[in-house]
Amino acid sequence: MAFVWGEGGGGPTRDHLEYALRLRDLEGAPRIKMAAPMEFFRDRERAGKIESRYTGELYFQAHRGTYTSQARTKRGNRKCEFALREAEFWGAVAAAQGQYKWPAEKIASAWRDVLLNQFHDVLPGSSIARVYEEAEAIHSRALKAAGEVGREAAAAMTDKSDALTVFNSLSHERRVLVPLPLDAVRAVDSKGAQVPIQADGESRTAEVSVPACGYASVRLERGSFGRAEQAGEFSVSARVLENKLLRIEFNEKGEFARILDKESGWEVSAGPCNRLEMWKDVPVAFDAWDIDSTYMENPVELPGKAEIRVLAKGPLAATVVIERTINESRVTQEVTMRRGSRRVDIRTIVDWKETHKLLKAAFPLNIRSDEAIYEIQFGHLRRPSHKSRQYDADRFEVSHHKWCALAEEGRGFAILNDCKYGANALGNVLKLTLLKSATAPDPGADRGTHEFVYSIYPWIGSLMESGVVREAYELNAPALVAEGYAGLRSLLSVDSRNVVLEAMKMSEDGAGDPVLRFYESMRTGTRCRLICGMAVKGAWECDMLENKLRKIEWKDDGADLYFRAFEIKTVRLKLR
Repeated sequence: MAFVWGEGGGGPTRDHLEYALRLRDLEGAPRIKMAAPMEFFRDRERAGKIESRYTGELYFQAHRGTYTSQARTKRGNRKCEFALREAEFWGAVAAAQGQYKWPAEKIASAWRDVLLNQFHDVLPGSSIARVYEEAEAIHSRALKAAGEVGREAAAAMTDKSDALTVFNSLSHERRVLVPLPLDAVRAVDSKGAQVPIQADGESRTAEVSVPACGYASVRLERGSFGRAEQAGEFSVSARVLENKLLRIEFNEKGEFARILDKESGWEVSAGPCNRLEMWKDVPVAFDAWDIDSTYMENPVELPGKAEIRVLAKGPLAATVVIERTINESRVTQEVTMRRGSRRVDIRTIVDWKETHKLLKAAFPLNIRSDEAIYEIQFGHLRRPSHKSRQYDADRFEVSHHKWCALAEEGRGFAILNDCKYGANALGNVLKLTLLKSATAPDPGADRGTHEFVYSIYPWIGSLMESGVVREAYELNAPALVAEGYAGLRSLLSVDSRNVVLEAMKMSEDGAGDPVLRFYESMRTGTRCRLICGMAVKGAWECDMLENKLRKIEWKDDGADLYFRAFEIKTVRLKLR
């Protein structure tokens, strides 16, 4: 038995110690000895009581509401984590090239703010109202600091010509939609090729291809836009949103009555998808902490038609806007499909006026699987999508990070998100939990306006080939755009799709060494090649405290790295 005062590391009190002393040798009671944890385990080992390891998730069968309560703070947490990732990456790149002074204390201070809000009664949503007023202010401060570092580093790497430079911190090439000035009629990349542009009323957007961990510049030509662009591959109306790969048909509620994979002919949906479902949510105890299994017995009917209109028709992206009332609340969703993409983004604004209600987005699918897949930090877990055993039934709400999915061997469907942490799957239905409205300990928890994005991503092929991890990163890590010209360059890349560069920063010891953190994302051993576009003098594998463990053989412009399944690997570079 572990004994402390409270959950904050307070240690044993005088009473704990007195009880332990009295129980050392008390008739009728087990003999008690105080000891360190390792002594306990060694004792069990000597007694032959440790025969096997426990395999599987140590799921806590309570407090499931903490994945969703206080959604604004959870959104702030996710946005801060990725903003600081971006700031560290470009701050390190610019500093390593001598163009920028690494702002060590500014970044450390912002991280301390974010980590403070990850305390176990702040981020879970189980504190009083004042805490969340302060948490939102702290997140705002951290976002501001991260944004300043990113912009300053980008400015240090660009000149002052009439151009835009798009910075991609992800370890794969991506296509980025970039807003242009209203008088920009053409954009030309560094090779002289014209960049595709879309004009929608008073907005201009360009699609720029950016290399892995690098940047790409486009020069602008000014003037008046002569004619509207054509729709290209899209078919768009109040009932249909379609590109070359997918077709979505809407019903009168704005739900996805049909999702068709045009490439394979797969009817993805097994019923209305993006179906907003609401239930009464009145836990027996711990209002903000819990979601009781009985919530499923108390659905709230959501009748009423949606107002649907077309916002954009292409050629780069098409958008349909859906507006509807659900119970006491108003929901607006912008459903956007890009050319040549399987990902469909659902930007959602909710004016939430509910009390003791739970809101989910449901997707019934033509997929047969006994398990759902949920991303966690540096990997993913498979959890049962059935209730065959009590332990399975107890996992009716689970936590995850950027994506969850149902998959067969040759196809699958994922829901991506930019700030949601609760989800569940039962049978062939995958659901993302959107909002909860507890009244204790904060009587006004979550009431008001919320904005978030979740996306659907059906794929053909295995999970390994799906690209779901890359799509989730692209949703969460928007490219940085700066004025000025820097050219075209890739600073880092890896040649395995399942190896992800999670972070790049400068070393904590002040030596000015870039530190890279990678992980294997698909649960399989992988050999990959790390290519670096900067002049490397030496490289080492390190522990997470950045202590050198072994020297890496560096040949020409890169090195070979081997990853075990889900392995995290930290690499420290010394540049010339």
